[in-house]
Amino acid sequence: MAQALTQRFRRALVLPALLLLLGGVASPLAAQQEVPGPAAPVATPSPAPTTAPAGTTHRSPVRLTLPSPDMKPELGQPLPLNPVDVIEAAPAGGATKAAGNELVIAPLPLSNPAIGTGLGLAVVYTIARQQADSKSPPTTLGGGGFYTDNDSWAGGAGVKLYLKEDRYRVTLGGALGKVNYELFSAGPDGGGIPIKQEAKGLLGEVMVGLGKRWYAGLRASYGTTTVGLQRGGSGAIPLPPGQLDVTLAALGLKGERDSRDSVFYPTAGSHTEFLVSLSDTALGSDFTYTKTTLSYSDYIKLGEPVVLAWQAAGCSAGENAPFFDLCLFGADNMLRGYTAGRYLDRWTVGAQAEVRWRFAHRWITTAFAGVGDVKPMYGPSDDTEVLPAGGVGLQWIAAAASMITVRIDYAVGKDGSDGFYIGIGQAF
Repeated sequence: MAQALTQRFRRALVLPALLLLLGGVASPLAAQQEVPGPAAPVATPSPAPTTAPAGTTHRSPVRLTLPSPDMKPELGQPLPLNPVDVIEAAPAGGATKAAGNELVIAPLPLSNPAIGTGLGLAVVYTIARQQADSKSPPTTLGGGGFYTDNDSWAGGAGVKLYLKEDRYRVTLGGALGKVNYELFSAGPDGGGIPIKQEAKGLLGEVMVGLGKRWYAGLRASYGTTTVGLQRGGSGAIPLPPGQLDVTLAALGLKGERDSRDSVFYPTAGSHTEFLVSLSDTALGSDFTYTKTTLSYSDYIKLGEPVVLAWQAAGCSAGENAPFFDLCLFGADNMLRGYTAGRYLDRWTVGAQAEVRWRFAHRWITTAFAGVGDVKPMYGPSDDTEVLPAGGVGLQWIAAAASMITVRIDYAVGKDGSDGFYIGIGQAF
């Protein structure tokens, strides 16, 4: 019964989506590089620039991104955007040229079989570093949310601060939401129980530079979720009482090394990230367990407009971890093509590669493929499964100075699994 129950319940994992929204920096926004142009002509004498009058206000360019009105993709997971994920750490000592402040507003269409059809909105604002600071990337603020026709909604916001010439990095974020869906207890052809699940969470992180592009710090997170019947619903909720009203509180140790040549659109270098997070009753959590994640990404320029990016990642969750905080594919842009929650267990490993070709001033096209391995505790099989995936994507550069992009990907997996993914920034 538990297996039949979770085959539908995993398709609408809300707390993982909200915790992923808060839980880490997984995918950069876009490149922070200038568009290659023709060789500059021989310089000629010109008057020295004049000083702007006192009180002059710098106007930040605003980019409004409008998708095609007939675009109705089916997303692979409920949340199409991640306000904290779009606030990505930059390499220490980056040599990219500082750009002005920029604001990007991106409406994102949403369609999901579990929660219906609706619209999401992402807003990203970057604040250029001071001229005296040659190391810090721009401070970034992000926010967004979505609403669907079955009255499901979620929203969140976050900020990434860079202090003392990138000596300290501070991340703060919060999110909340409610999702309505049907919980099936008698297999895919059985009757469903109308469920509502509400969740909210907070995250704070402080990182300190150690030199040689290494950073280390602490992360704290707190989240709650409650499950109940929708208005007018009837029947008993077939879940253990301990998972109907859950609080998770965790303290984590994080380390990373970032040698990428750009925070937003890297073309060289690598990025390593390691996180060990402990949830404990002593911290106010209802469960005590440890969760560990490790990822490595590398970037190679194959030509002036072509970049090869590849990533390997692994996850391990402790024995007492609740089902909604197990390791899973389909989230964090790892193995696009699988619905988040279809394959989850106490460990997962995966690798993927993506070719990015900037074929025009405002356009980037991508092709990607990956493979993962999981012993799905709540999946279609109790045996270890090798999961291939692949797809193509198209990106529009919404802000040329800081290279903020709006991305749409289509990916397929095994057994007919597929999906559209819309978001801001690179997948990894």
